[in-house]
Amino acid sequence: MPIQGNEITSIIILGTVLGFSLVGFVVGMVLLYQRRQHNFLREMTLLKQKHEQQIFRERILVQERTMTQIAEELHDSIGQQLQVIKLTVGTAKNILQKPEAKTLLIEAANSLGGTILDISRLTKTLHTEKAEKLNLEFSISNEIERLQNTGKYRVIFDYPTSQFQVKFNDETNIFLFRMFQESISNIIKHAHATTIHILMHFPEEHKFELCIKDNGIGFKVPDTMDEDSKNTGLGLNNLRNRAKIIGAEIEISSILEQGTEIKIILPIRNTNILQQNTDL
Repeated sequence: MPIQGNEITSIIILGTVLGFSLVGFVVGMVLLYQRRQHNFLREMTLLKQKHEQQIFRERILVQERTMTQIAEELHDSIGQQLQVIKLTVGTAKNILQKPEAKTLLIEAANSLGGTILDISRLTKTLHTEKAEKLNLEFSISNEIERLQNTGKYRVIFDYPTSQFQVKFNDETNIFLFRMFQESISNIIKHAHATTIHILMHFPEEHKFELCIKDNGIGFKVPDTMDEDSKNTGLGLNNLRNRAKIIGAEIEISSILEQGTEIKIILPIRNTNILQQNTDL
């Protein structure tokens, strides 16, 4: 029985529909596979980032425990020994009658007193628990005092009040303070600066900035900030790693022979970094 024209048309239409359906199915499966592959790669990337952050956090916790042990050793052992030496020198000063000897012993006693004071200040900045108990402004002020006592730097510290001001929790405070210390350490080691300007403020809502600026020799930022560059210093890596953990950003601008500015920018996106149940 010959096939009628309308049957042929129906077969062609059915074949076309089945063909498009098959193509649509194949395309859908490809898109589904690509979406699943994309989701898998994104999950793997997030897991890798979380793993790296955990490694950074553990490494920094080890560093903090080491600094705490050093601080305790300075306070308990060396500090006490210096106190005993100071008392001994004081006793000898009272016994000896010669003016020259007495003058030398007074100078030695004064020098020991200054050393003991320096160790006391140093242990406060090294000891994590003590640094956490102090607020960030006080900790930075204490570090500035140590800098100014060297007689090598003029230090300006500005901390204007703001309606957006908040209080950070202990972990965030200690991370910000360690980043500040790292920045100052880089200035001391490399900048050959005479003036340091520190600005700590809340320029807008949900944003905190800690700026450290010097008038030193500067450096080429693109070369130094490249993570694969051999010029990347340990100090800048430490800044970067600490910043990642608390969700902060590091901006560095520098002009040769004019100086460098480091900005530690902390977006306040969530309350995990804030001090809880505290009235401002």
